[in-house]
Amino acid sequence: MGIPGLTSYINNRSFRYLEYYELCNTYLVIDGTSTACLLHNLYAKCNCAFGGDYDNFAQCVSDFFDDLLKCNVTPLVLMDGSSENKKLKTIINRTKEKIRTASYFCPLSQQRMSFFPLFLMEVFKDVMVEKNIRHVQCIFEADNDIAAVARILNCPLLSYDSDFYIYGALYIPFNTLDNHITKSASGEGYVKRCKIYRVEYLLNSFKGLSQSMLPLAAILLGNDYVKRGTFRNFFRHLKLKGASKKRHNRRQCRIEATFAWLSNYTLDKAIIGILSRLTKPVRQKMLDLIEVNINSYTNASAEVLVPLGLPKDYVTRVNTYHLNRIFKFDGDINNLTYIEETNKEEDNETSDEEEEAEAEDETEIMNTINCSESLSESAAVNNLPLWFVNDFFMAKYPGYFIDLIVRYLYICPIQVEDFSHPSSISISLKIISVIFELLKSGINSKVRNMRYMIRGHNEKLTCHKLEGTETIFSYKLPSLFDLKETPLTIRREILDNTLGIANMNCINELPSEWMLYVGCIKYWIEQSDISRLHKSYVYSILICMLFSLIDAKILKHRNMYNFQNKYGQIIRNIEERRKATQYKPEYVINGTIAEACNALSYDDCLLAAPFFISHFEMDKKLYTNPKKYNKSIVHAFAEFQACLRNSMHLNALLGYPYQQTKIANLFNGTLLYNLSNNFKSRYDIEVYINIIFKQSPSILKVFHMLLLKFKSIFLLLQNGTKNCRKQKIRSKHSKSNKNLAESDTEYFSAEENLHEPTFYDENNPFSLLTGT
Repeated sequence: MGIPGLTSYINNRSFRYLEYYELCNTYLVIDGTSTACLLHNLYAKCNCAFGGDYDNFAQCVSDFFDDLLKCNVTPLVLMDGSSENKKLKTIINRTKEKIRTASYFCPLSQQRMSFFPLFLMEVFKDVMVEKNIRHVQCIFEADNDIAAVARILNCPLLSYDSDFYIYGALYIPFNTLDNHITKSASGEGYVKRCKIYRVEYLLNSFKGLSQSMLPLAAILLGNDYVKRGTFRNFFRHLKLKGASKKRHNRRQCRIEATFAWLSNYTLDKAIIGILSRLTKPVRQKMLDLIEVNINSYTNASAEVLVPLGLPKDYVTRVNTYHLNRIFKFDGDINNLTYIEETNKEEDNETSDEEEEAEAEDETEIMNTINCSESLSESAAVNNLPLWFVNDFFMAKYPGYFIDLIVRYLYICPIQVEDFSHPSSISISLKIISVIFELLKSGINSKVRNMRYMIRGHNEKLTCHKLEGTETIFSYKLPSLFDLKETPLTIRREILDNTLGIANMNCINELPSEWMLYVGCIKYWIEQSDISRLHKSYVYSILICMLFSLIDAKILKHRNMYNFQNKYGQIIRNIEERRKATQYKPEYVINGTIAEACNALSYDDCLLAAPFFISHFEMDKKLYTNPKKYNKSIVHAFAEFQACLRNSMHLNALLGYPYQQTKIANLFNGTLLYNLSNNFKSRYDIEVYINIIFKQSPSILKVFHMLLLKFKSIFLLLQNGTKNCRKQKIRSKHSKSNKNLAESDTEYFSAEENLHEPTFYDENNPFSLLTGT
């Protein structure tokens, strides 16, 4: 959030505060949380209304880092961990706003705004791991460490947070960064053009203003921790001459007046001038808040450099050189004379929105301050096992793990979903209770309950209690301190019993990257309200798993026109060659599913790809007819994502008894939505799938091996055609059954060269293959 209006203030005077810069041959400290969000919003071209197009986002992140590496830039990525106590109120308010946005979000909405998908940061981290990008996850908010690392290394930082205009580091606002790289002026190597901010430019604009005063400016103007209305009486003193009734113009005048006022004082005298315009009951707590905020801007340890790959002896020297000085106000605030400022003209000109932010009585101010007080965060973290802290630094765990440890609180993430049903997070609470029990055992084994804040009825954020799960099937969970030494087989049993897959031995036949994913499918089906689940959802997930194999075989293709230009003639050659040789595939089911996946035919993948590519584009009718947007489908996959995400987090905490799922390879919300809509219209989904992949027998073999192993376990798939739309009864003179089958092949090939389907024997799923 940063400081309201400061980014606009700088941008409006960019000729004074920003200079052109060619980014190359340097370290670049990256605000990972901010950058991930900006890449998703500005470049990924995802359909937010369907739960997340993670493959598109992963490609966008990959391209971003590739460009930096080509410019000989070494990225050092720092990400936020848990929220600090003093920011808890802000986080809760933002969650409420997300609920309001999600309640009306639809395909039309995404033309003017974005909604972050659930696995945004997990996919961002996955790409960094694949590319060996140095990264670290801070225990709490990363801003202080980001600025400290940039100052120590004397290199720029990349973010889009107005707080960084205050820290004194070289700062590249993300919105000034070119999307493409260019050849350097010398012709040697590449550069990424942008604009850079240097704090000296701001200080030189206000004679007498020093770097030490800027954190106080941030407090006065209202950062994430302090509401601007707290200092309403102080700003009456400034009188803001020249300000109009427009909110944005008033903000600009307020910023200008604040910097000008501070340039006339030392830090202690400025604090006296501020506190003297607050009533005595508020002063001490406001002073404490000022001191905490100033020190947070100016002090940070260099220890974060170690997990970023810098030598320990270098970090030791840096810590010695940059001795942090703790600011402490030197004065007596109790004897200050209270100054009541009056400025009726200023009050009358205040806009409605600003009035809402500022019209707080003393009680509300006190509540804000109380929310900012620390609850021994550092003490709680210091008591954690060293291996856990190190793994957290390496971003193996989500930030909310620290929330559960420090304050026994989980603020449930918000997704686009059907608000007429309970929150999508509800069905994963069982997994969260196991995570909580493992985590709190490292701090306070006497605590039994955690709180979780979740979307309730009427779009309200409600708070509930959840008891930790101490035992799973009579097995007592180990302490966090003993978890690392617990045998991997036991840790896998904990996860298996949590998901209800302990007796699901066939999971071992899957490729390792599918095991946890399939286990979550079973948990999701069993925990969901079965009356709201449609079998087409499960078939869609299974078919998407097949597509991940195709992607791996022929690389990613999402545009039908480009795919046809590249492979159209090759596909025609394959079809002609098979016809000439009277190609008859071998379709005997043998071996494991993993072996069948490895034996996938390249030609089969090319022939099947057009069906998938045709389902990646959103139906444009959803823009003009919002009623066609099926939130039941979206809600079902939101529930699945919630189960999968918490299962992956438990898997990580247990030391990866299963290979972690790569979300970008398996989950594309638009594809799943379109497949579900397609499958829902079919009388028999399996017959339809057999027809679609008739020319790709090695793919069809994997599909039927999946059904053979898991149909008896996924009970939803055993209901025959119960959930499928029934075809209308046709007369003798209506179109033949041949045409009915042909309607099921509308997406079949890139060339629309469809073959008449032969007789389908329901007892032999491969009967269709004999006709090719």
